[in-house]
Amino acid sequence: MGNGLVYCSRHVEDDTAHERLLQVVKTDPVSEPRKFRYVTGRRIQAWHKNCVAIGLSSGFLEPLESTSIHLAMSAILRLLKLFPREFIAEEAVSTFNRQTREEVEMTRDFIILHYKATERGDSSFWRYCSRMDIPESLKQRLELFHNIGALSISSKELFQVDSWVQVMLGQRLVPRDYHPIVDLMADDELYRFLKGYRNFVAEKVRSFPAHRKAIENYCKSYLNEKNSL
Repeated sequence: MGNGLVYCSRHVEDDTAHERLLQVVKTDPVSEPRKFRYVTGRRIQAWHKNCVAIGLSSGFLEPLESTSIHLAMSAILRLLKLFPREFIAEEAVSTFNRQTREEVEMTRDFIILHYKATERGDSSFWRYCSRMDIPESLKQRLELFHNIGALSISSKELFQVDSWVQVMLGQRLVPRDYHPIVDLMADDELYRFLKGYRNFVAEKVRSFPAHRKAIENYCKSYLNEKNSL
């Protein structure tokens, strides 16, 4: 079992973080905790001349949402679509860099939402997060949701409407108004729609295995496949 603690060195000393980590480990650690530092950001140009940065070499957001694998895979697919033959087309380079920037920034906004929308104020870190400036793109999305309960999500975004709504409502960011289509629906029609949707979700949940069972089934199939090689 692995244990880790992510912290901001501006608000927590290294020794304090080390102590907090060991406090949650229930058994004697098999090794001394190692410290990793990272700088958040991305390369201005992921593709420059004949070099293309993929994965962590192109940038890093943060470790908790764990988006690095997705960003690496999407960058590989993007490169395959634009891969050069006998020469490098500048249009391909600019397209790759633009799409990379857009994907990273859209993912960045979703991650920042978790911190900005916090109600915690029990430390200098969380107080900073609640007051910090946020990107204009995230600010517009929050205001749109707050005013009319709508979200403008691109089909290419990693996190879709359900992810955004879960975080917003989970942080008690509730719209002050609802979509006007509701006023055009009769009460019994609206009731049937909401009841049907609730039943649909409940049926899906009932069909899922328990978390431990899912892991056991996955590990069993993996071991069987490995033994057959």
